[in-house]
Amino acid sequence: MSFLQKLKCDLLVELSVNQLSVQIFRTGERVDLSPYIAVEGKKNNVLAVGEKAKYLSGSNIIVLNPFDHKRSFVGDFACAEKLLQYAVREVLGNNKFVISPRIVMHQLEKVDGGLTDIEERVLKELAMGAGAREVLVYHHQVRIHAKQTSYTTIKKQLSS
Repeated sequence: MSFLQKLKCDLLVELSVNQLSVQIFRTGERVDLSPYIAVEGKKNNVLAVGEKAKYLSGSNIIVLNPFDHKRSFVGDFACAEKLLQYAVREVLGNNKFVISPRIVMHQLEKVDGGLTDIEERVLKELAMGAGAREVLVYHHQVRIHAKQTSYTTIKKQLSS
């Protein structure tokens, strides 16, 4: 693998009400989180994410799952974006020289009948907010195997 290839990364983000998974294509390195975020007060300072956030409590602490909403998949965009930013940073590590990743967003639930333009845009905006330079939204219910496929293969598949 060349030096430049080590700096480039393509990621698969799988979203569900119960889990947020971010994987690096080809290597399969991954971060799995419970999609909970604990924020403090009106300024929405993030206190914790994942399992740690789930059990925090206090008078000024709000714990929520931004992907748990009755009518749509994303109930709180700002918290969903912060959660995704955290997960992307975790999987990429603290390497400050990594080129912004290309990201495939795959919503695993509430996709019956496809996604609306608004739902697609929300997923794209979440990925861009997490640092993506290019985003694909994968609408199929079939799971993607990050070790066996690539961003380019999925892009070709979606364009045909």
